[in-house]
Order: sequence, then structure tokens, then C-alpha cells
Amino acid sequence: MFPLFDEVKALITTKLTDAKVAVSDLTGGGDHLGLLIISDEFKGKMLLAQHRMVMDILKEKFKDDLHAVQLKTLTHDQAREQGIEVQ
Repeated sequence: MFPLFDEVKALITTKLTDAKVAVSDLTGGGDHLGLLIISDEFKGKMLLAQHRMVMDILKEKFKDDLHAVQLKTLTHDQAREQGIEVQ
């Protein structure tokens, strides 16, 4: 696992305190990340607004070592309904 994984996860959970975050490497280089984020902070928000919330949190990382992210955002209820569990 790349150090960036923990940094990104920590950034997100600092801002979305109830978030469960799963980070995966999309290209093998550690700077293109797949992010699954489960948080009730997304309730009542359109998908674009949910993704903007995450991108705002990560904007400083994009200036440094993060190149691209693929986002999947869910509320805790949506994750449960889809059988998705993140530790």
C-alpha cells in the first residue's frame, strides 16, 4: 500500500467524520486512486454535489502527489442495501 492511501483516507475522515473509506490503486503507480466513500453527510445531496464535497477535500493533494481519482459515494443506508461493507 502506498503512503498516499492513508493520507487521502485521513483527509476524508477528518472532514466527513462518519465516513468509511476504501482506497484502491487504479494503475499500479499509487497516484490514480479508486475511492469508495460511505457517509451520511451525502444524504439529500445529488451525486455531483457529493463528488464536489470529496474533490474539495482533496484539492490540496491534487497540487502535490495525487493525479486522479475515481469516486463512488454512498450513504450508510445505500451501502447496506447494496451489501457493501468497508472496514
